[in-house]
Amino acid sequence: MRHQALNDLIARSFSAADVPVTKEPSGLLCSDGKRPGGLSLVPWQSGKALCWDVTVICPLADSYISDAARESGPVAELAAARKEAKYAALDAALHVRVNSL
Repeated sequence: MRHQALNDLIARSFSAADVPVTKEPSGLLCSDGKRPGGLSLVPWQSGKALCWDVTVICPLADSYISDAARESGPVAELAAARKEAKYAALDAALHVRVNSL
């Protein structure tokens, strides 16, 4: 639910700035069928459209708990690194921005 709310907030922010976007565009990643949170429909930087995805993490999840027990900051950094690796193939065509909370 928080993930959807954050994607809506980002999309509304672009809309307020008169930048057209599409949420959860299909066809960008054919390998696993998953989609980023959104995509600007006009070039954003260096002629590339902006692609964003929001990651909401729970530091008590099994995949993060051992890192979170030491300190909280690295958990968000680890989640962001995983998401950046997931979208690395898009980096040549799009400006990819990952936010982890």
